[in-house]
Amino acid sequence: MDDETRVLLSGAYEHLDAHASGLTELRIVVLALTKTIQELGPEAAALYAKHYEAESLGPLRPEDAIRHATISQLIERLNGG
Repeated sequence: MDDETRVLLSGAYEHLDAHASGLTELRIVVLALTKTIQELGPEAAALYAKHYEAESLGPLRPEDAIRHATISQLIERLNGG
């Protein structure tokens, strides 16, 4: 393995490691929210669906697309592209 590949893989690992606890916390929040909505009933589920749809079309989408493109470029470089 050459030095550039080693550095890219190391950076990718550090990035994933740094975000692992945040992702775990996010999963806990999502599970708690889902269970709360289920307990509150159909009206809460409808409100959640309405807000989820609105937010999924909002400003977070472009940032996600940019991150995905950046990661795709890194993977392409690792594969020799």
